[in-house]
Amino acid sequence: MSAKKGNETKLHEDENTDSGFLSGEQLFSSELESGANLDSDSKNLHSASVDPADVNPDSGVVCLSENLSLLDLDTPTEPPRVVEPRNADIAILNVLFQQDEDGDSQLHIAAVHGCQKSVSTLINLCPDKSWLDMPNEYGHTPLHLAAMSGHEVITRMLVVAGASIAARDRRGQTPIHIAAEMSHVECLKALLAPVKEHPMRKMAAILNQKNYNGQTCVHTAANTGHIKTLQTLVYYGADINMREGLAGSTALHIAARRGDVPLVQYLLGQCPGVERSPRDWAGRTPRRIARRNSAARAFAAFKDDSDSESDEDDDSYDSDNDSLFEKLRDTLNPINVA
Repeated sequence: MSAKKGNETKLHEDENTDSGFLSGEQLFSSELESGANLDSDSKNLHSASVDPADVNPDSGVVCLSENLSLLDLDTPTEPPRVVEPRNADIAILNVLFQQDEDGDSQLHIAAVHGCQKSVSTLINLCPDKSWLDMPNEYGHTPLHLAAMSGHEVITRMLVVAGASIAARDRRGQTPIHIAAEMSHVECLKALLAPVKEHPMRKMAAILNQKNYNGQTCVHTAANTGHIKTLQTLVYYGADINMREGLAGSTALHIAARRGDVPLVQYLLGQCPGVERSPRDWAGRTPRRIARRNSAARAFAAFKDDSDSESDEDDDSYDSDNDSLFEKLRDTLNPINVA
């Protein structure tokens, strides 16, 4: 290879392949010794007495130095430049995810108002998925607010993006608690439906998580009497016989206490696996609790032989309590307030 067409020189292959200077020096020396015919430019270049040791590869061997400058070497001459985020980008993120005096960010506001495009944009700009679980002053994450407001599309967007469905607010409520409490069935489905991009979640543990009043989502749903909500929770694996932490009540206890005939009928007649005579911490069955309200008719309609023993226990429980009350009443001394 040569820099000029007139020079049809040919480099000899050598085991010691260098950057081109050594092979050029050998060629240059051989041409001087053999007295080869050179063109006018080469004669002028080599007319002076030149010592090969003094040859500078950038000044003596023109063809090689020119082509070396065109080579794209694999080894970089400078360390790679690290591209850092621009100050403008950081400033934009700080504005978008900055919390106000109530602890709400733009994502909180967009979620509670149902702004799907804004939520989608903020999710895409979010630098870390932990920012999706940023709580406000009430402990509500954007997912809490979406479930509270009944925005099932935004709820699903946040779940798919990686927002936690087990995050607690200041009452210990998860988004599942809130959706069950508000009877937002579609939001429940958006929260509980599996996500292909995520590993399998231990759904039973999340569904049976208690708030700070000792209630699971089943208890909050039973308090509202919304049958469809309970059906959805049971379908995804919630324990319908779970006892709440304060009094040991099950969903059936709660339905009996409320006198909710449709809910009692659903639990006794249609919900699989329901315990018919569970006892709370005081030893009371749902049938006994419902004796003095309209739900007694529903329990009577589903009475079978297995309920006879519980009825006897309830009768003995009532008689024991009555005798204890009478003893306490008799031992009390009247207080003269005159």
